[in-house]
Amino acid sequence: MDTFNPNQMPPMPNQAEKKSIGPLIAVIIILTLIVVAGLYFLKTRSDQNIYTPTETGDNITTSLNQQSASDNLNSIEADLNATDLNNLDQGAAAIEAELQ
Repeated sequence: MDTFNPNQMPPMPNQAEKKSIGPLIAVIIILTLIVVAGLYFLKTRSDQNIYTPTETGDNITTSLNQQSASDNLNSIEADLNATDLNNLDQGAAAIEAELQ
């Protein structure tokens, strides 16, 4: 009958020698892809046109901006009665056409 003798076991390979560099390469590739995607996103974001309203505005906008600064109830009611809300969506069609 054979008895277990630890000296007769084949030598175990060192764990440090067994490590591969595959996971390290995978992490480097993933980080590189994230950086490239971020740079692409920033470039496309900076190329987009930014809407800047004109200083002159139209008649409706100027009439809405000319309201009283008073918080008196009569002033608020006068501003409310003077506000014409019927033509607020006159530029919506132009904006929708520009977005498409």
